[in-house]
Amino acid sequence: MALAGTQPLTDKVPVVWGPKELDEQQLVTDAITNSLQRVTSVLKVSNPHTHRAGSLLHLRTDITGILKNGKATLTTIAAALHPTPAVCGTPQKFAKEFIHENEGYDREFYTGFLGPIRENGATASLMVNLRCMKIENNTARIFVGGGITIGSQPSDEWQETQNKMQTMLQVLQPML
Repeated sequence: MALAGTQPLTDKVPVVWGPKELDEQQLVTDAITNSLQRVTSVLKVSNPHTHRAGSLLHLRTDITGILKNGKATLTTIAAALHPTPAVCGTPQKFAKEFIHENEGYDREFYTGFLGPIRENGATASLMVNLRCMKIENNTARIFVGGGITIGSQPSDEWQETQNKMQTMLQVLQPML
């Protein structure tokens, strides 16, 4: 699945997604489908739809396919998909170089992929890790990010990262 675009869950019905979120979602969907074309013989892509994850809503596009025999190992699939634009930006080579040259801190646990691998690698359910927390001694470090596109407004992106942190902050609250 491609998951991009975030807003807090409210009582608003219907949920309205703006051009920035729709563009962000399409960038991630296109990158995933382009990458998977190398290792699949058939690829099906759903229309974007609203997906609830806790107290947040995201735009989600489901992507399914049939893997090519001999070309689709777990390693080749993971290498084809990671990092997605949601993690690194696009175009990937330029964005990766820009991040290394300009960000100025170690992303450490900011991203990766994780999930169960079963039957000696015959089946897996891997997800891209975009939000996590590292607790070491008495310090918690929360790793989140925003999807910056040409349509981004800095104050809106800041609010979006604040919304994304709420689940982890709720986990920490009883420890304070």
